[in-house]
Amino acid sequence: MGRSDEVLVPDRDTAVARFALSRANEELVLAESSLRGERRVAWVRLALMALMSLSQGGIAHVTGEPLPPHDLPRVLAIVLYALFSIVALLVLLRQLPHLRRARWLPVPTTVADTSFFAFMGWHAWARTGQFDAGMLGASMGMVLVFSVARFSPLHVLLSTTLSSGGYALVAALTGHGTWSSTSFVVFCYVTLGLLIARTNAEVGSMFLRLRRREGLSRFLPKQVVERVMQAGDTSLQPVQREVTILFSDIRDFTMLSETLQPREVLELLDEYFGQMTHIVMARGGIVNKFLGDGMLACWGVPDSSEDHAERAMRAALDMREKLGELNARRVSQGLPPLRIGIGLHTGVVAAGMLGGAEQHEYTVIGDAVNLASRVEELTKVHGVDILVSESTWLRGGGEFTGRRLGETHVRGRREAVVVHALQGHVLSEAVEPPPPPARIASGT
Repeated sequence: MGRSDEVLVPDRDTAVARFALSRANEELVLAESSLRGERRVAWVRLALMALMSLSQGGIAHVTGEPLPPHDLPRVLAIVLYALFSIVALLVLLRQLPHLRRARWLPVPTTVADTSFFAFMGWHAWARTGQFDAGMLGASMGMVLVFSVARFSPLHVLLSTTLSSGGYALVAALTGHGTWSSTSFVVFCYVTLGLLIARTNAEVGSMFLRLRRREGLSRFLPKQVVERVMQAGDTSLQPVQREVTILFSDIRDFTMLSETLQPREVLELLDEYFGQMTHIVMARGGIVNKFLGDGMLACWGVPDSSEDHAERAMRAALDMREKLGELNARRVSQGLPPLRIGIGLHTGVVAAGMLGGAEQHEYTVIGDAVNLASRVEELTKVHGVDILVSESTWLRGGGEFTGRRLGETHVRGRREAVVVHALQGHVLSEAVEPPPPPARIASGT
């Protein structure tokens, strides 16, 4: 790689900590989802017990059907399963998300569910000599359906194995069901289990991606989020690259904010930054941060581009035009117009994640960033709204019109800086002259 696109090696401890924290967060999300699923299953289990009592007792009594035998083993099995269902629900309601518990909690409940329904099917046959394949198949299928709320494929495999094995075992012990009929039911369970496992995996992956995207969007620009989602965390390794930086702020904002309520200031900035952020992103840039009434944007990261300077200059002209529209509406509402200053500079920066495992952001650092800020300050001196440095002007490829304002000394630098007042684009200049810069910003 060349000097302008050099990969910087990050501190390993910091990188490992970030990735470990990311994995821990994802595991916590899975544990939380698993716990919620087990709680839903616990409620459904209680509802199933109530419906089973209704069908085997009330409905059978009303229709005159023979009631199931109520001997001690059957009553004891029902009481124990009912107690197990209640205790399971109470325990789950008190549980907090925990990855280790999320892995084993479905195991005892699945074993208990399968054992209960298998015993009830076998016991009914042992006492009456009648084997109800439909009820056994439905109850074992319900155990398998419980795994819909479980995201681990191992839990689905366990439910599928126990449901299939329980049905085949009872069918074999009772001497009912041929090989072909039993295998058909088992194959149906296996097919349903595969479908559930596949669906759970896709839903779980989509859920994690949505949660991760939401978390990343809180501190990363949209383009950076998309890059991480597609290529992984390693795609954000720090790089040293030539980019174009844009600094902008609102003129006399302190004086303006003194006449407004805090809520009105927030609404003003929200509308303004919303419009300007859309322009930056539409031109392929990223908004790095907001600095009070100022904004820092850059082009050329995280993905490199050869026309970053041209894109930034086009965005600056779009911001000028959009501010004109905002001011027209503000004036019609009896509000004072806004004036802004925009400074652009092209240079080499280091771009990457900054901060530790708990708090970090994607940012650009380097002398080019500081110089872009100084160029923006010069808009007040020269009484224009958009100034670009010599390096940006040369990288723009001659696509723009402007005035060379000569060398100017800036605060904190020994060497003078050559700046140009950006007026418009060559193509748009032939159709419609750009508005004069003084319409938006003027010297102070």
